[in-house]
Amino acid sequence: MKWTVIIVGAVFAVALAVVIGNRMSADAMAVVVGVVCGIGASVPTCLLLVWALVRRAQGTAAGAEGHGRNGAGVNYPPVVVVNPGYGAQNYGPALGMIAPPGQLAGANGSLAGSSRTFKVVGDEETLEDSISGALFG
Repeated sequence: MKWTVIIVGAVFAVALAVVIGNRMSADAMAVVVGVVCGIGASVPTCLLLVWALVRRAQGTAAGAEGHGRNGAGVNYPPVVVVNPGYGAQNYGPALGMIAPPGQLAGANGSLAGSSRTFKVVGDEETLEDSISGALFG
């Protein structure tokens, strides 16, 4: 009984394909063949992708027990690098540096004219900006 249903289904599919093939134009047939070939090509790719994702998920579950990223252990402390002096209020030369000629050292050891100024692009120019630009270049 099982084989009979399979054979009848296969004969029906072939007969349907022949009838549709005789009635379709060559352009429509090319589109159908292209769609069928595209679906056929995507099936192995999808199976490979599912296999890789399942394997990755299993590896992540097994790797979470003792290993972190790049082979380091889970208990490995994070490394934080801090640049000393960056963003300080009076950003000046390092300790022990001698002031260049023409500049006097202030009371706190920083150079007298060493305050940092920033120009925001697109910001309106103030009178102070135009005067300092004209005098100091």
